[in-house]
Amino acid sequence: MILTGKLKVIVLLMTQKCNRRECTVSSDSLPPLSYILPDTREGGTFSKCLMYNGSALDGASVVPCQHGWEYDDTWYPQTVPSEMNWVCDDMHIVSDVMFYAQNIGAVLGLLFGYMGDMYGRRPLQLACVVMHVVSRVVMMYTTSLLPLFVVAESLVVGAAGVMLECSVSVGTELTDIRNRSCVNCMAYVGIPIGLVSACLCVQIFPGWKHSLLFAVLCCLVLLLFCRWFPESPRWLTCRGREEEALSVLRRVAATNGSSLPPFTLQVLHRVAKAKRDRVGYLAIFSSWNLFKNTLLLAMARSLCWVTMVALVLSVGIISVNPLVAVSAQAVAQAASVLLQHYCGTHFGRRWSSVACLALVGLLGALCVVLLTVGVPSVAMAVVVMAMQFWSTAGAGVINLQSIEVHPTCLRQITASVECTVAGVCMSLVPYIVFQGGSVDRRLPFAILSAMHLLGALSVSFLPETALQRLPESLQDAAEFGRGRPYWSWRLIAPPSYVQGQ
Repeated sequence: MILTGKLKVIVLLMTQKCNRRECTVSSDSLPPLSYILPDTREGGTFSKCLMYNGSALDGASVVPCQHGWEYDDTWYPQTVPSEMNWVCDDMHIVSDVMFYAQNIGAVLGLLFGYMGDMYGRRPLQLACVVMHVVSRVVMMYTTSLLPLFVVAESLVVGAAGVMLECSVSVGTELTDIRNRSCVNCMAYVGIPIGLVSACLCVQIFPGWKHSLLFAVLCCLVLLLFCRWFPESPRWLTCRGREEEALSVLRRVAATNGSSLPPFTLQVLHRVAKAKRDRVGYLAIFSSWNLFKNTLLLAMARSLCWVTMVALVLSVGIISVNPLVAVSAQAVAQAASVLLQHYCGTHFGRRWSSVACLALVGLLGALCVVLLTVGVPSVAMAVVVMAMQFWSTAGAGVINLQSIEVHPTCLRQITASVECTVAGVCMSLVPYIVFQGGSVDRRLPFAILSAMHLLGALSVSFLPETALQRLPESLQDAAEFGRGRPYWSWRLIAPPSYVQGQ
């Protein structure tokens, strides 16, 4: 989980530095700046990308900076853009790297998701951890080779979301209906822990390569625990391997100092019926109900992920210490995960996700108003932290809904489709935040506000999943949630609830 937060701060390091470059000159005795730098202003300052080829008094022409740039290292000692001088005419490289890495990673995510449902959750988890290691090592040596650098970054982009989904899926599939939200909560707490850890890492280590080495070390440690990562008994049963599933369950029960409940074989026989289902991406279209739920969840997940990343990147727009701002957002995320667990358990998943998205939309509109009237940056930081709070809460609820709505035989495939759609949408975030923010600082918040208000209405049509038995087959998914009234607020448990099914 730490690696997920680490990824976001690496993105932050790739972007914030570009806004802090200064054109330097070589003379030891400097005339007034107006004789050296063009008098066209950029945000109330002299140009940071152009200079006179001589003195302005002599009618010299304007040329790009000839002596390099000096970077403000107040927050970051060294980043990729400062090392490679991705500024001025090359400033677009930062957004381009993130754009192409997100889209290539989205395609790779589809492959990883297919692997999870065809070959098992355990091999998928191992492959994702290896991709993290390979990606970070390759990135350290390919900054001058942009295509390889983009491919290396895309490896971890494709693996990160699926890796999280895989671990939560296994935990959920091993847990009874009363504790599924608890498993999801524990998993999502790792994201803010990762953000804070990454901020501390930036403070401790002098450059971006050292931060990547720290991420590699975390992955290598995680590899040591992969041997204890169990295969999903439900997946094994869906593949016709009931004896192996029973063996896994017995081992888990022995580890917990308990025995298998009497209804275990009954559940396994019911799950085994799904082995006749066709598995693959086309199975998503096997019923309108399954397709509709996948589409709505993909849209909702995209909104939450886009907002979480956009708010991390927006710390440059609101002019505050980026490390403090990101850490504050991480604290808000941790609190939101706990609130999400409480609300999802007591009030259901559907209306909890609707409330979260609606509140993010209203807070985004408030940001537009505050930027219009010109409030202190501290006030903006507080509102942005509140947006991060509710956006993370919404992401947690929607992730749990996705696991509970989709059948076991398609759980990883549908999750990868949702992550792919979210990844493609996230590739537009740098352009929205940096390009849109340079035109009007209110524009990114206005876009987020409008999308979330529309998203809140859309997710209200998802079925309630709290206290409901996990669908195992395509037929279960086709019927899941049908016939329930739209304005339903009560959580109704099926008869199997008393058995923990």
